[in-house]
Amino acid sequence: MRVLSDPGNVAEVRELLSHAQPQIIMHLAGVTSASSNRALYDANVVFAANLMDAALTMTHRPRVLLAGSAAEYGPVPTELLPVREDFACRPNTPYGASKLAQTNHAFMVAERGLSLVVARLFNPIGPGMPKSLALGSFAQQIAQMDARGAVLTTGDLDVVRDFMDVRIAAELLVELALNSTSHAEVVNVCTGHGRRLLELTHKLIEISGVPVRLQRDDARRGNSDVRAFVGDPSKLKSMGLNPDGSDMDAVLKAILQDARDEIRAT
Repeated sequence: MRVLSDPGNVAEVRELLSHAQPQIIMHLAGVTSASSNRALYDANVVFAANLMDAALTMTHRPRVLLAGSAAEYGPVPTELLPVREDFACRPNTPYGASKLAQTNHAFMVAERGLSLVVARLFNPIGPGMPKSLALGSFAQQIAQMDARGAVLTTGDLDVVRDFMDVRIAAELLVELALNSTSHAEVVNVCTGHGRRLLELTHKLIEISGVPVRLQRDDARRGNSDVRAFVGDPSKLKSMGLNPDGSDMDAVLKAILQDARDEIRAT
């Protein structure tokens, strides 16, 4: 395995692809937040642009899958949910804007002959998820509690999101990379079913087996003020791919166990 010393170095990216000669590239690297907009765009746009430009120089051009984000859409009126891929994107966060910039660059490169698919992920969750995300943070807080329990500090839990087991999402990404036949397209990777964050938080507490008291801190805010956000998986299903099957009890148990294992290891 080779690790790039500088993803911003176009020559190094080209040399790596020339050495590997991939048939498929699954570009999953990126960040949800950074110390500056420049750092955010370097991670989410510049690296992807360099990768696609390098792929264009290859004699046998690979198929490219890019991990996009539902944040590219921005706010969607409730009456237009679940949101389809043809909805006009108007992101309202720096992260969403950076991911849309990646998508826009991808379609520009596709015009020059690169075959690609943008997998627009909604809310994959599972063990190892970032602590900057709600359920990752909650699991870490609970894992630090003893049998007496404690207070779990949260932000607003009265929101609905399209949560999916990250392992199912990963399987779908592989299938999209292998089986998507379009020259360039966006595909929602979602379930079409909204789940309330409050409900999942209560389930996480129940699974923990310790007494936990919820305490809302209005200073804790996510990346979006959108109340409900659900994707339309019709296009995914039309390709013969099934996004269903997420066992949320099992997923939450795995998230908590991973957080507890991490704390024990420190």
